[in-house]
Order: sequence, then C-alpha cells, then structure tokens
Amino acid sequence: MARSAERGVERGGIGAMRQLATLNRIARVAIQDLALRPMLQRIVDILHEEFEWDFVACASIDRAANTFRCEAVRSSLPTDVVVDYQRELGSGVVGACALRGETIDVEDTLDFQGFVDTLGGTRSELCVPVVHDGEVLAVLNAESRVPRAFRGQRELLETVADQIAGMIRVANLLDHLQRTNAQLRDAYARMEELSRTDDLTGVANRRSFDRWLQQFLTEGRHMGLLMIDVDHFKDYNDGYGHVAGDACLQQVSALLAYLLAGSSARLARYGGEEFAVILPEADVPTAAAIAERLRGAVHARGFEHRHSADGLVTISVGVACTGASAKDAALLLREADNALYAAKHGGRNRVRLASVESRALHAEAPAARA
Repeated sequence: MARSAERGVERGGIGAMRQLATLNRIARVAIQDLALRPMLQRIVDILHEEFEWDFVACASIDRAANTFRCEAVRSSLPTDVVVDYQRELGSGVVGACALRGETIDVEDTLDFQGFVDTLGGTRSELCVPVVHDGEVLAVLNAESRVPRAFRGQRELLETVADQIAGMIRVANLLDHLQRTNAQLRDAYARMEELSRTDDLTGVANRRSFDRWLQQFLTEGRHMGLLMIDVDHFKDYNDGYGHVAGDACLQQVSALLAYLLAGSSARLARYGGEEFAVILPEADVPTAAAIAERLRGAVHARGFEHRHSADGLVTISVGVACTGASAKDAALLLREADNALYAAKHGGRNRVRLASVESRALHAEAPAARA
C-alpha cells in the first residue's frame, strides 16, 4: 500500500513486469503449500512486501455461522485485526464484499456508509472476493491511510484472487479430510475403549482382563491376582430389584477403582458380581494387604443390605500369586478362585490366600458361592 499520497502519485500504477513476477511468486506458493493458513500468510506477506501496502489481509467465509474470519494478516501500522478476528457478513467493506461476491474499491472511506475502521485512520480500501465455482471462499483486503491508494491495482488483486481460488478450495478439502480422518480415529478409539470397558460399571471388562493376564504371564512377570465377589448379591437383587442391584455393583466398582487409582493395579469386572484385580510385581504379603484394604473399605463404606446378616454390602476376596504353583493363566485363576471360595465358605466378608486347604474346600460345594 502506498506510504503517502506523493508516493502513490509518483508510482501511478505498478509495472507489468513487477506484477508478473509477483504473480509467479504467488503461484509457486499456492502450489507448494497446501496448508491453508501458512499459504495465505505467505501470499499476504508477498503482497505487502512487493507493493508496500499499509495493510493486507485474507479472510475466509463461513456461511453457516454468517461470519468472515481473518486467516492471514500483515500490517505496517497498528491494527485491530489479528488472525481469527471475525465479524458478521455484511459488516464493513470486507463483509459487504463477502456478501455480494463482487470487488469493492473504496477510494475514500468517508463516502462508504457502514465503514468499519480497524486501522485507525483508513482512507481507502480494496476488497476482492476469491470465488470458486460461484462460491465466495475468501476475501483479499488491502487498506491505506491515503485516499485513492489503489488506483490501477484492482486488476492485480483480482488476478491474485483468481489464481488462489482453486488452491484455497483444495486446501479446504484437505483440511476437511484431515478433520474427518481425525474424527474417525477418535471414533475408532472410543469404540476400542468401549469394547474393553464394562457397560454397567465403567471399569475394564473380561476381555481386557484376559488380555492383561495373558500378557503378564507371557512376559514372565511376577504378579498377584485378587478375585472379588459381592457377598449375598442374589439376595440383594431379589430383595431390592435388579435396578438397585446394578446400582450396587456400580457403587462397589467405583469404590474399588478409587482405592486402586494411581497404582499399577488393573481392575476389571470378571462377570456378574465378581471383580478381578491384577497386581503387577506383588508378592503374597503385598497382595494380601491390598485385598484386606479393599475389603475393609467396602465394609466401612456402609452400603445398606437389609437382606444379609450384617445389614451391609460386603465383599470376599481370594488371593493368589504367580510362582511354582501358578505358572499359567488357568492355574492362577483356579488358585485365586479356590481362595475366594474359602473366603465365602469361611463366613464371607474376609480375605483368604490360595492354599491346598482352599482347593479342597472348593471341591466340596462349588454352588455355595452366592
């Protein structure tokens, strides 16, 4: 943009060779850079540097929101306009250009009704729509504090607009494709998460547990396993109803998850009223201590259960650890399950460790679990 009226008169227009060289530079930029904002910023910079215009910007059009938004700007003077600056379509010269889809060359802003001054003393403004297949995609905007600063330059800016219209369309399509791909990735990740999460309780499901267990055993890592069962849960369901039973499982699982949060423990709903916890690198004393902490916390929480002798919701926990007697998933599960049965057989609301005695008790009456 002209720095002064004298400079504008002196120049009287831009030489054809200079215009051609500028258009070639812009064409290379448009081809090389398909990311919308970087491409537009480089084009705006070129126009500002080549022609010394006070202010150059490019705004995209959002018909759905009825706004235009600044995508790139370069100014040698203080301005209100920054990237992401936006106004309604129809507002000011840029908004009018976007709405009408035609070039607006304001030789003196004092004569333009509804002019919006963002430069502090703007006297002339040239706005050219960037149109592709009849759709206004953007507006190129040049401003000056000098009246009639853009005489003889309208055709140049219109040529630039025609030149970049196709590239803006491609950049918009690419951006839309990238956003769509990101949404698809997020949706796939959510589906994956849902496929590994128990719908009722929100903790990991049996599928996740089986995968974790096999992974740890394959890696040869030492670990503890807790099998947890909500005591007298059938009586709870029968007495309060299935909706209340579901709420009970949600409360218990939420408490267990809270107690294990921040640790390496892996909690999962094993099935029905049973939960399982994998404790990486835990030995028997450690696993037993964690099991007792979980049991005590559920009891202390005081969830009502009028249909049990204690009057409260409680859990029983069986504990097993990898070692000489548990080298594969099936065996480790059986050890923990035997210990859980021993806890149920011994009166419930207690912790039991895997042992020869617990296996013997489990063999007696597997149906006594409820």
